[in-house]
Amino acid sequence: MCGIAGLVCPDRSAAEMQHTVQRMTDVLFHRGPDDDGFFVAEGVGLGMRRLSIIDVAGGRQPIANEDGTIQVVFNGEIYNYPQLRTDLESRGHIFRTRSDTEVIAHLYEERGAGCLSELRGMFGIAVWDQRNRRLMLARDRLGKKPLFYACRGDQLFFGSEIKSLLAADPTLAEPDPAAVIPYFQYGFIPEPGTMFRHIHKLPAAHWLTYEQGSISTAPYWQLTFSPQEHSSHRSSAEWVAELDALLEESVRIRLMSEVPLGVFLSGGLDSSAIVAYAHKAGLRPLKTFTIGFDRPEWNESADAQIVADHFQTEHHTLILREEDLARNLPETVLTLVRHFDEPFGDSSALPTYHVSRLARQHVTVVLSGDGGDELFAGYTRYQGIRFAEHYRQLPYAMQRILPFVAHVGATWFPAGRRYGALRAERVMHDSMLPFSQMYFNKVALCSQGMLQRLMPNLSVEGQSPLSMCMPAIAEVMRSNMSSLSKASYIDIHFRLLEDMLVKVDRMSMAHGLEVRSPLLDHRLVELVARMPDSLKLRGWQTKAVLRDTIRPYLPPATMRKRKQGFSIPLRSWLRTDLYSMVQDYLGSAGSGLERSLFDHSFISNLLVQHRKGEADHSEIIWLLLNYAAWYDLYVTQKGV
Repeated sequence: MCGIAGLVCPDRSAAEMQHTVQRMTDVLFHRGPDDDGFFVAEGVGLGMRRLSIIDVAGGRQPIANEDGTIQVVFNGEIYNYPQLRTDLESRGHIFRTRSDTEVIAHLYEERGAGCLSELRGMFGIAVWDQRNRRLMLARDRLGKKPLFYACRGDQLFFGSEIKSLLAADPTLAEPDPAAVIPYFQYGFIPEPGTMFRHIHKLPAAHWLTYEQGSISTAPYWQLTFSPQEHSSHRSSAEWVAELDALLEESVRIRLMSEVPLGVFLSGGLDSSAIVAYAHKAGLRPLKTFTIGFDRPEWNESADAQIVADHFQTEHHTLILREEDLARNLPETVLTLVRHFDEPFGDSSALPTYHVSRLARQHVTVVLSGDGGDELFAGYTRYQGIRFAEHYRQLPYAMQRILPFVAHVGATWFPAGRRYGALRAERVMHDSMLPFSQMYFNKVALCSQGMLQRLMPNLSVEGQSPLSMCMPAIAEVMRSNMSSLSKASYIDIHFRLLEDMLVKVDRMSMAHGLEVRSPLLDHRLVELVARMPDSLKLRGWQTKAVLRDTIRPYLPPATMRKRKQGFSIPLRSWLRTDLYSMVQDYLGSAGSGLERSLFDHSFISNLLVQHRKGEADHSEIIWLLLNYAAWYDLYVTQKGV
């Protein structure tokens, strides 16, 4: 695990390349505090910061093939590298290290970009092919590891984080106005875009080659949901047995480490399942880590303790006192923005930052339960999709009258108790919409009407949600897949990719901590994609097949636990401890929002309404605050 960076600039000397790549890797020190390494030649430079985990003594990068014509820097882990190495040695390849990086060098030598289909793991890879003067970049199938690139004329820059590219060429820090609307809709910018006009994400499951000033990209893996083709001849018990075996293997191969290893444990099904399989694999001592709050409604530490006691783990809990946390919030928000390099709208980044810091005090690697909700239909919106299927079967007149009844009923309740009726009205209204609009209404943070009022000089009319997604998602939206499969596919390729995995990567690597996600093993993802919908959502029960699989291993109280989000009391903080920072960045005297883009009087009204408790604008204010802090740091101050 590390941070990688580099560039291809045909007219630069080796000395110039060394100087530039050094700057690019210096800003990635947090990703790899143990070591650095470089390959430089005329016109090309590769660099890395290393977090030593596999072959600690001998696995320094870059790593080359036998004659040095293939040079590799690599961020991530390849879990099947022992098997790949055995096969390559049988073909005559000679290895000088015990690292997984060296497998990539020899495998590329054999198969070129075709080597990627052989790798089982998480990775951002850069390969320099000296004979062909070709650079290949590649990213893992689910996008667990990041990789960014930018082109300027015949020059290409790449890195694990945007800040490494800005260190090489500060003029790349030009904001992209087209990215503003998707950020405010979803809290992130969908790939391949970023908040910078000239910097792009390499999409997940893609490779890129750069040769003689020309770029080409292509996917090497695509996820296919085909439950109908595989469900008719299999019993639920057979599905459970196969899932059980693959979960066991996915966890076991991710326990490979020469440094201390543990598990994030929230007390929910996903993380508890990882603990169960790690225990089954014989991990001792099994170290687990939990974040709690001193407000009971936000605190899951007791649920985590039940699992820790059941498996007798070496359990570590950090209770975040709201008073202390809120006091440091302004400084913490700026720290988060610096690690994301872009505005990021998910406030759960804050507890993720703190639980990563806790874990790093004891281990270098943790396993997490990321991906369970997306794979096994764990979110309440999947129940909403099932509700919509039933709702559309009602007589048309009833479909029209019920939302009106809910709306009128809401007026009978006091203002503080209207939420349930108004939410029911919205669910029924959304149920009558086409799937694409219904889905995005469920995940969008900011409506088109709100966007138009925030930014009156930008036209949001006609910008359908599909126009802001990858073509593959738009194709899925038009397909005849079931609504549940569509939602799962989009969650995996959209919110999981751009929100959850980005959050975990940046917040863990801020502390030099590696996070591995067994539920996102691509073979396991492919298995679940073949399962019938009824195994994932049984009636209204979410994660049905996962529950059936892990029930023998977990305490009954854990199996009964209701889902609880990993969140913070943002609503009250924006009215109290964060309010002065909000005023500094968003108030009438604030400089963090462009005057030509935002309606500052409307924003001031939002702040007043929220402060007085007349409305809950916490999500929108958090989006604005993060955007303003990013703009001030990266555009106004031009900092890295």
